[in-house]
Amino acid sequence: MSGLLFTGERLHSGSALFAIDIVRHRAAYAYAIAMAQAETSQRILDLGCGTGYGTSELAEALPQTFAVDRISPDARARHPRAAFIRADAAHLPLRPQVFDMVVSFQVIEHLQDPAPYLRAIAGLLRPGGVALLTTPNLLESDRENPFHVHEYEADELTALLRGHFGQVEMLGVSARPEPKAYYDARLQRIRSIVRMDPFGLRRRLPRRVVDGLFASLAVVVRRGIQRTEGLPEVELEDFPIQPAQPDCLDLLAVCRRPLPGPAHGDEGA
Repeated sequence: MSGLLFTGERLHSGSALFAIDIVRHRAAYAYAIAMAQAETSQRILDLGCGTGYGTSELAEALPQTFAVDRISPDARARHPRAAFIRADAAHLPLRPQVFDMVVSFQVIEHLQDPAPYLRAIAGLLRPGGVALLTTPNLLESDRENPFHVHEYEADELTALLRGHFGQVEMLGVSARPEPKAYYDARLQRIRSIVRMDPFGLRRRLPRRVVDGLFASLAVVVRRGIQRTEGLPEVELEDFPIQPAQPDCLDLLAVCRRPLPGPAHGDEGA
């Protein structure tokens, strides 16, 4: 694991306990790569790239990859064809309308006000460009992640995105039976723990304590499943991308025809 702080939210490649989650998120990157290759997209931006494992896969497959996050990537995620930029989504040092594709995976749920972020994405796309966004499906969420400000159902997210894009297709990252059984078991364990706090006292603790508890419980829950039921070995094919259904793990929005908005940035890429 890298020197980055373990939070239970930010995924690090190389951890057996979180390997299934890495593959689940890599399925969205694989979908983006296939779409970019089919549409001969040249310039790709990974907005909110986290530790960078997905950016590395984009860069391996595509001509020009840029990545932005507030943290530096893991050293092993760096790729000679990927340019990593440390910046905030609200202040991007990038010229408008220069990207054929913007991917932003597992970001929007962290934002109190997603409007500036969505305007930035729309402004960075060329007129024929496409944006791919993922976020946890509220209907399958444990709703206990303290880093998530707002989680979405498919209809709510579609309505939000249509304020910034003329065309929105809502897909979902689904799971085949074995990984779905794992996620169902994990959700059941989390709900069992939450039932021990019927008055919601955990929400009144100092934030640093809540964050620490979340990181610890993320490990405890996964180790419990590993010990009693075992962790499934999964491949990308175990997380098919399909039209959004109530039981999909993540929502994946395909957004085209960016609507006009304020200019974004005046330098950089």
